[in-house]
Amino acid sequence: MGMEPLIELCDLIAQNPGQFGDKLAWMCGRCPPPEALLAGSPRVVRAQLNAVVAIARFLSKCPNHNDLRPQSVVLEFLRSTPASFNQSFWPQSFGVDSIASFYGDFLGYVSKATELSPDFATDVAGFMGEIVLSAVGNVNGDLGIFRAFLRALSKSFLTILPSDADRLVSFLLDHFISFVPNYTRDLVPSTPDTSSRSSPITANHHQPNESFSPRKEVSNASDSSSSSASRVADDATIPSRLLVINGGGVAWKSSVDQLVTSIGSVGLNDGGGGSAAAAYRRLVLSFEEEQVESLEKQEIAFKLIAHILDKVHIDPTLLEQVRIIAKEQLQSMPAFLKIRKRDWTEQGPLLKSRINTKLSVFLAAAKLQIKSLASLDSDGKSSKKLLLGTIALLIDAAEACLFSVWRKLRICEELFSSLLAGMAQIAFTRGGQLLRVLLIRLKPLVLATCAQADTWGNSQGAMFESVLKTSCEIIEFGWSKDRSPVDTFIMGLATSIRERNDYDEEVSHILLVIELQTHNIHPCMHTQAHARAYGCARSSF
Repeated sequence: MGMEPLIELCDLIAQNPGQFGDKLAWMCGRCPPPEALLAGSPRVVRAQLNAVVAIARFLSKCPNHNDLRPQSVVLEFLRSTPASFNQSFWPQSFGVDSIASFYGDFLGYVSKATELSPDFATDVAGFMGEIVLSAVGNVNGDLGIFRAFLRALSKSFLTILPSDADRLVSFLLDHFISFVPNYTRDLVPSTPDTSSRSSPITANHHQPNESFSPRKEVSNASDSSSSSASRVADDATIPSRLLVINGGGVAWKSSVDQLVTSIGSVGLNDGGGGSAAAAYRRLVLSFEEEQVESLEKQEIAFKLIAHILDKVHIDPTLLEQVRIIAKEQLQSMPAFLKIRKRDWTEQGPLLKSRINTKLSVFLAAAKLQIKSLASLDSDGKSSKKLLLGTIALLIDAAEACLFSVWRKLRICEELFSSLLAGMAQIAFTRGGQLLRVLLIRLKPLVLATCAQADTWGNSQGAMFESVLKTSCEIIEFGWSKDRSPVDTFIMGLATSIRERNDYDEEVSHILLVIELQTHNIHPCMHTQAHARAYGCARSSF
């Protein structure tokens, strides 16, 4: 029986399992027998795989059914997962794509079943940690197969024991995130002032053949982060490229900005061997040293670690390591996105594949960074500093997306949206205490989004929609918490309409939509400040 008839039968049984007990037993009987899975070199056929997926689907609908055979079948097959990392386990006609499709369906159903049944989740957690460890550290199996398993698991993560969490996160860091590109001070022009305040990403040289060990950097980076993040609130009105972020972001970020700007004036072929051009080329090469395969592993690792943090707590020191690595990825993002298309060695489909993969890494790192902040003490002074620094980091990354030549790629739009959502999530964590800083930083991003020619017209663009959605969510939240920064934010947009004519229609529109949204939120829309902003918006159409 093919997959579609089995799915139909599974759904029919799930509607009334008591009435179709014989059909359920028949379906379980078509799955691989446990003794076969325990053999030295087990092999399954397509019909058995179809039955396993169907039973897993049944459990996702009826996880607490009295008949224990479906759970037993799925658990035994799940335990045999390490054997499936060898091609000999699968039917001869199964390629990597077919195997990946099976893993995706099977793990998706099992994940849903664990969410619905705590007992089943406990059974899965008892051995799942070891399976993930075997996949991450696998050196004998088929690379494509265990990568397909981990990719499917990163989308449909299964419960692990709390005692396995630290070991698994450490294993992922050691095996999948062992190299960080050499974004060091020798890549950008430095001054005595900037070099003395360099961030962890510029202060540590990671050569391609050396193993990067974030454990050695935790204390220094933590001290640097806590000392500099306190300046973010005071510098909130400074343009983002000049902000001091997490240990001297001005040293790293502004140097890269200056480098890219100077490249525009001297050119890569200035004939004089200019230091800016040479440094820019070394910067490009540092990104090109990253193998696409390595980037895919980093993305998987970031996603898996985020799932782990979502389910269990890990050691605080290890969590700090995770934050440092995710932060470094976000810090490197503006430099990456400012590289011109023609300056890459690869071109065409190869370059597009590299860009898509790298942006997927940035997206996973951004989500991981936000997830890592969930365990912070919401009332602690140090946590507030870290949150302020993260807001600045996310804003800078979002601006890089907005002005990138790759901004029309779907993954870039998704990344931009995720960065904005992360800002809003951070602002919501402390009951509105961070609204003032966030809205000050958000305003230039809103204006810049409106000024983008390709985000306007008949199709406003995904980035415009993301900015509009996030602005309205933040205003809705702030309306009941602290209206003063909300008033200032909206009036600031209105003032920009009067001062600038190059995007007045766009700003007018977004301001009008925000006003209408806030009007639906609360009748206090008719305050004097909002009335002035609303009138200004209308007058500019």
